[in-house]
Amino acid sequence: MQLSLTRRCVCEVIGTYCLVLIGCGAMVVDNQTGLLTHVGVATVWGLIVMTMIYSIGDLSGAHMNPAVSIAFASVGRFPVVDAAAYVVAQCVGALLAAGSLGIVFGVDDVKLGATMASLPTGSAWAVEFMMTTILMWVVLGVSTGAKEKSITAGLAVGATIAMEAFVAGPLTKASMNPARSLGPAVMSSHYNLLWLYLTAPIVGAIAGGCLYRFVRGKDELDTEEGAMTKKISAVVLFAFLIGACGSTSMAGEGNSLLRPNDRVAIIGGTFVERMQPRDELEAALQTQRPDWKLSIRNLGWSGDTVSAIARKRFDTVEAGRARRLADIDAANPTVALIWYGQSEAGQYAENSERIQADLMGLVDDLKQRQTRVILLTPVAMPGDRRPNYKAGLEAFEQMLRDVARAQSLALVELQWQPSDEQLTEDRMLPNEVGYRQLATLLANALLEEPTQEDATGQSNQTTANHSTDSPERELLLEAIARKNEFFFHRYRPQNETYLFLFRKHEQGNNAVEIEQFEPIIQKADQAIWDAAANQ
Repeated sequence: MQLSLTRRCVCEVIGTYCLVLIGCGAMVVDNQTGLLTHVGVATVWGLIVMTMIYSIGDLSGAHMNPAVSIAFASVGRFPVVDAAAYVVAQCVGALLAAGSLGIVFGVDDVKLGATMASLPTGSAWAVEFMMTTILMWVVLGVSTGAKEKSITAGLAVGATIAMEAFVAGPLTKASMNPARSLGPAVMSSHYNLLWLYLTAPIVGAIAGGCLYRFVRGKDELDTEEGAMTKKISAVVLFAFLIGACGSTSMAGEGNSLLRPNDRVAIIGGTFVERMQPRDELEAALQTQRPDWKLSIRNLGWSGDTVSAIARKRFDTVEAGRARRLADIDAANPTVALIWYGQSEAGQYAENSERIQADLMGLVDDLKQRQTRVILLTPVAMPGDRRPNYKAGLEAFEQMLRDVARAQSLALVELQWQPSDEQLTEDRMLPNEVGYRQLATLLANALLEEPTQEDATGQSNQTTANHSTDSPERELLLEAIARKNEFFFHRYRPQNETYLFLFRKHEQGNNAVEIEQFEPIIQKADQAIWDAAANQ
C-alpha cells in the first residue's frame, strides 16, 4: 500500500536532511581537520545515499534530489504533481540541514559546504550536466518504480555518487543535486554560480532519463499521459539548454577569473604590502565591476616569501606558515591571488626545490579551504642588482607555469616593464603612478577586459581612465584606505603581543575587540561599493 503524498514528502524531507547534513558535514569536518581527505568525503557521500535508499526507498522512493524527481516525471515514471511536491520537500530538507550545520559551525559558505567551481563556468556546467546524466541513467537502470527498494539499487546508486565525487569533487564539488546546493547557498548568502547548480543537474537528469527510455523503448508505463509528459519535458529540456547558454554569455563572467561576490585575498611579500593603503588594484576592480560587490583583502607582508619566513617573527618557519594560514582564515577568501617571486629570485637556483614545495603546500592549504587559486608572475624591478636576479626570476616564472599546469590553476603572466617615471627612487618598487598602471593591467587580466596598447606597449586605457583624479575616484580611494586600515588592525593588530601572546596578562581583556572589527569592515566594504557605483 502506497503512503499518502504528505507522508512521502515527509520522508523526502528527512532523507534530504540526512543527505545534506552528513555529506556537507563531512566536508566541514575535513576542512577543519584534514582527517577525512577527498577520498573520505566522497565515500561519505556515497554511503549516506546508499543508507537513505535502504531507509526510505520503499516509503517514498528515496529521490532526495529535485533533478531525479523532475527526470522521473519527464519520462512518465512519476506524476507531475507528486514531483512538484517532492521538489519542495527536498529543498526544505536541504535548508534545514544547512541551518543545522550553521548552528554548530557558523554560517559561511566554506563551513556549510557550499558548491564552488574551480573550472571556468562553461566547463563547470558541462561537468555537472555529464555527472547527473550518468547518475540518472544508473537510477533508472536499477529501479522499476518509485517504491522500489533493493540491495542492487542502494549499492549501485551509492557507488555512482562516490565514484563521481572522486572525479568531479575537486572540480565542482560534484553536486548533481539542486537542493544540496540550494541549502548551503541560502544559509550562507553565497549565490555565486547557484544558477549553474540549479540548471545543469536538472538538464542532465532529464537527458539521462530520455536517453535511457530511448534505449529501452516502450513498455507498459508508456501511457498517453506519460507520452504527453515526455513531450513537455523535451520542450523544457530545450528551454533549459537555451537558458543556460544565454546565462553563460550574459553573465559577463564566463571567461573571468573573478566572479560576482568574490572575496579576494592577495597574498605576497613587500611588493603586495606596498600596494596599500590606497589600493589601486581594488580601485580598478571595483570601478570595472561595481555590480559584482567584490571584497578585497591585502595579505602582503614586508619581506615575506612563499615560505612565509617573515611572518614567523621570533618563532620557527612552521609558525610563520601557521600565521599565514591564520591571516587567510581571517580574510575567508573565495579566491586567492598568490604573488611571490621578487624576493625569491635572487637565490632561486639554490632553493628551487624548497620554494616549489612551499608553494605547493600553500596551494594545498587553500584548496582544503575550498579557495580558488590564481598564480601571478612576479614583476622585474630594474633596481635589483643581485647577480642571479634575472635568471632566478625567469626560473621562478617557469616553476609557476609548471605548478599551474600540474594543479589546473589559473596563471596570470604580467609582462609589464615599468619606466623610470613609474618607479621609486631606488627603482626597487613601483611608485603611485606605476602601481596605478600595473593595477589596471592586472584588473583587466582578472576580469578578461580588453585593453588597447600604443606602440610602446603601454596601456592607453590607463591614461584615459586615470589621467586626472576626479572627486568621485578620490572618494573611492579614501573608502578603500579606511577599509584596509580596519582590516590591518583586524588580522595583524599592532599590539598583538599584548593581546594574544606572552604579555596578554596586561591587556588581554581587550582581545574581544578584534572580532568587533568584522561589522566595521563589512560596512567599509559597502562604502566602497557605493563609491564605485558612482564612478
